Amino acid sequence: MKRTRPARGTFRFVLAACGLLAAAACGGRTPDVGEGGGAVAVEAVRAEIERVTRRWEASLIAGAPGEAVADVFTPDAVRLPSGEPAVRGHEAIERALAGSVPLREARFTIEDLEVDGDLAFANGTYRVRGPDDVELDGKFLEVWKRLETGWRIHRVMWD
Repeated sequence: MKRTRPARGTFRFVLAACGLLAAAACGGRTPDVGEGGGAVAVEAVRAEIERVTRRWEASLIAGAPGEAVADVFTPDAVRLPSGEPAVRGHEAIERALAGSVPLREARFTIEDLEVDGDLAFANGTYRVRGPDDVELDGKFLEVWKRLETGWRIHRVMWD
């Protein structure tokens, strides 16, 4: 598929969303070592991350990602968009997503997931399609953190 880039500013909301989440098509079990050297139930972590991802994708398709920020990111999360300044914390992320329009498609796919205690490291690919059918795809790297409320994105970067 040919990669099409929208005019600058057309899909800033898409760029804010890209790579922000891990997703559905996840491979087999990856055993990892967790806190204290014990085996971590990676599949349970993967299931939680997928649940959060589904929430994020739904918010993008609804055009309301700002409403999902607290359900998806740690309070001190950092977004590292390519070619732009870092975006730090819930309020700044919500501002970055202001004015988002509904997407026709938002899909995030984990290729690798490693868990170490209260941190998980995910990389994968994304594809989003805007209301005018312009598609963006690329890859992401995320650091997830386990909070009392569950797994949330702590750091994210994408291309």
